[in-house]
Amino acid sequence: MAVRVRVRLESSWGEVATTALANSGYEAEEPEVVIPTRVAERLGLYPKLPTGSEVREYRGVGGAIVNTFLIRRLVKVSVLAGEREVGPVEASTVITPGEDEVILSDRLIDALGIVLLRPGEGTWKLVGEEGLVRRSEQPERW
Repeated sequence: MAVRVRVRLESSWGEVATTALANSGYEAEEPEVVIPTRVAERLGLYPKLPTGSEVREYRGVGGAIVNTFLIRRLVKVSVLAGEREVGPVEASTVITPGEDEVILSDRLIDALGIVLLRPGEGTWKLVGEEGLVRRSEQPERW
């Protein structure tokens, strides 16, 4: 199992609530979120990319190179945890054709105050939640 949390993604052109994989192995220099093309379409970011978007090569699992689209700081991400909402945090967005799940980078996990307790068991909490253990959400595939 992995840790998946409920999130809201917002752009100037749309909003999506979904689950996201909190992947501490996704190292980034700033808060980043990977989104499938179907999520990008709902946010109004794809197929017509916003001005300033960049084409980037990302190395995926197993070393495969994938062409992606990087959009800097146009999407706001919030974590939805029961009655609590943390965020929004501005994040750079990586639209990844072929990806079927939203993925949070290590820097975005930190910025949202997500604490991974036992990733293999799917448990987590938010910063400041003493004694509370939250369970992973079910994957949402796009």
